[in-house]
Amino acid sequence: MPQADGTDPENDSSYSVDTDSQESSTPRTYAIKEAEDDVPETLYNNPTANNRATSSVLNIQPGPFNKLNERTLSSLGFSSASSIKTREIRKSLAEKSNLYQELVQLVRRRVKPNSMINIGKSQHPVHLMVLQSFSRTFRDVSNELIVDLAEEKVTPRAFSLIYDWMIEDTPILPRLGLLEVFQAASFLQIPQLVSQCQYCLDNGIKEASAVMLYLEARILKLEQNYRHFLMRISKFFLTLVASKEFLRLRLNALLMLITSSDIGVNTELEVFMAAVRWLNHQWPQRQGNIVAVATSIRYGLIPPWLLIRLQKPDITAVEVRRIVTESEVRQAIHDGIAYTTTRLFYGADREAFKNHLHKTSAQPPKQRIWVYDRKCRYHHRLHCTLTLDLTYETFVEYLNYLQNQKRDYWHSMEPAEASNVCFSCQDSVNESVINQ
Repeated sequence: MPQADGTDPENDSSYSVDTDSQESSTPRTYAIKEAEDDVPETLYNNPTANNRATSSVLNIQPGPFNKLNERTLSSLGFSSASSIKTREIRKSLAEKSNLYQELVQLVRRRVKPNSMINIGKSQHPVHLMVLQSFSRTFRDVSNELIVDLAEEKVTPRAFSLIYDWMIEDTPILPRLGLLEVFQAASFLQIPQLVSQCQYCLDNGIKEASAVMLYLEARILKLEQNYRHFLMRISKFFLTLVASKEFLRLRLNALLMLITSSDIGVNTELEVFMAAVRWLNHQWPQRQGNIVAVATSIRYGLIPPWLLIRLQKPDITAVEVRRIVTESEVRQAIHDGIAYTTTRLFYGADREAFKNHLHKTSAQPPKQRIWVYDRKCRYHHRLHCTLTLDLTYETFVEYLNYLQNQKRDYWHSMEPAEASNVCFSCQDSVNESVINQ
């Protein structure tokens, strides 16, 4: 193979030849030996092979053009970015973790919190950036390590629920503590959470949940703001009457409850007996509330013979007698008797009865939500002809029965007009047959 000028090993001064093994006058011969007959054959014979070639033969021009311009690999088109094959690396290595997901996991696992929230005696380690992402109040906090919050504005339970709400993708607010969260979210200026709380309060809070929310409002000293939730009670009314919480209701709350047309009862006498129970709980302290409470009963919805029986002192319990002996209450009962007897007088002639009401400027009492409990021995269907006298003792007995039922027993209350089958009437008929 030809060598560049100055690289011929045979003409290099450092290269020596053994003169004893060959003659200087004889041209050097290169040969190859065949394997079969071992006969040498001259393949190449060049008598000038050992002579150095001149510059003119190689056509090398002396001068500045023989100088090499130094250049970098980058200028020749090579770069570190192009030398790495990204696709091959992606195939052999796992995909890079998502930054957002990594941060979420750190926050949810409470890894290395950087701030402490103090509420009363409780401490809550948090990542401050989480609070600053939702709360306008915390955005004004300049990366403080310790933040103190007033317990009357943000309770420890409310703060825990709020922080959980922040770090969850689809948070669900529990009923318990909802008002605390609403109050705290308003104070901390969290618009999204305030809207969600307001929606929950406006939709779906009724019956037992409405009662529990009202009781929570009393603890938070917000009773007046949420007293109207008592008007969302229907089937749960009698279960509430059987509880201590009913006896502890304030006067304004009781009046709002018993004047509601949505409470579920089988007869207006149950509303009257509930009022008697409340008045007698703190007697004689509540004696001054008799007129306000008892005159809120709609006596025009009670059959006249039951109203007459209610005023008989020999067959009326002492708890009832205390109430009906008041002159204002007795007058309200008499007005009820007058209304019901007039209605019975006109019978099916509703048009004539309406004309009578118009002439006398009398207002018919609004109907309640009539419910029916199959297990209650004095409950009747809406169109039953038989009616059982309801005494205070019988009412208390039924309340005692409700106290011993499962928590969701009130769900079994059905509309009184849902069926014509009345178990109380059937029992009365069976008893009459047996007695005969």
